[in-house]
Amino acid sequence: MLGEIYPSEKITAQIAGNLQTYLLLIEDWQPVAFAAYSPREEDADIYKLHKLYCLPITQGKGYGKILIEAVCQKTRDNGKHTLDLNVNRYNKAKTFYEKMGFAVVYEEDIPIGPYWMNDYVMRKEI
Repeated sequence: MLGEIYPSEKITAQIAGNLQTYLLLIEDWQPVAFAAYSPREEDADIYKLHKLYCLPITQGKGYGKILIEAVCQKTRDNGKHTLDLNVNRYNKAKTFYEKMGFAVVYEEDIPIGPYWMNDYVMRKEI
């Protein structure tokens, strides 16, 4: 599934086409975490956090919180006040997102190649 979602060509096209904005967090001159966001295709008044990843050795340092706060600020800077994200229904990160002020608004199942993403859609008003 990762090969369907994260090939370098797809990420390069997202950046080059201004389809998603990426934020990169650097520690000791090394990239250690990143986030990607954009307005939702179906409703540009709602922004979506598409990706949030931290290297396992950095988890617990607050980098996920820093990146979410930065995306929230960018969303507000664009005059919008709603941020959505998808999280797999079995991912323990759901608890982290709840601590960050997100709440489940609905469930969706998304086909990705031969795989299915069984997600919660979570929302935060900012």
